[in-house]
Amino acid sequence: MPLSPASSTVSVVTDPAAWTDDEIIARIREFAGQNELPPPAPSAAADEFEAVSGGPMPPLLRRVYCEVADGGFGVDGNVVSLTDNGRWYSDEESLLDVYRHWSQPPEEWDIYPYHVVPLVTLGCAIWWHIDLRSPHGQMWGWDPNTLCRHHQLFPERFTLAAWLTDWLRGNRTFPALPDVSDCPDC
Repeated sequence: MPLSPASSTVSVVTDPAAWTDDEIIARIREFAGQNELPPPAPSAAADEFEAVSGGPMPPLLRRVYCEVADGGFGVDGNVVSLTDNGRWYSDEESLLDVYRHWSQPPEEWDIYPYHVVPLVTLGCAIWWHIDLRSPHGQMWGWDPNTLCRHHQLFPERFTLAAWLTDWLRGNRTFPALPDVSDCPDC
């Protein structure tokens, strides 16, 4: 199993999650040890995030943050930290700050659901988002560079577990832009 991000690029997750959450946690723990990621976040930080966001975060995401590492895992090692641990990933201080910014958007962003929040940047303003209301952590893509504002945020066909599994297998995935050929603004 590759433990460092590979150079290959694919547009969609190449294989659905075939690993259990425990296997994913074990592999990320191994990656964290080899890459000197920050220690796990305290469960109180996850509790605070859930209180502010209005519900539980997907259980696998909470486990990774509280049992393995407070950020720095995932594609390009840029999953934002749950807390401000002094090591910023994705140029953001913490997931709580990302959530607060996302849930109080400028007027032109007010069309996006607040429960789908940025999780990791790929650069050039392209982000992976996660649906906080989805118990399995439905993944979403964000790419403001190509589509109209109504289609810059779009659901993907996989969950956090599948996304993490794909990354741990050495793939670097990018959000797959939806086919919106019927949109006159795209």
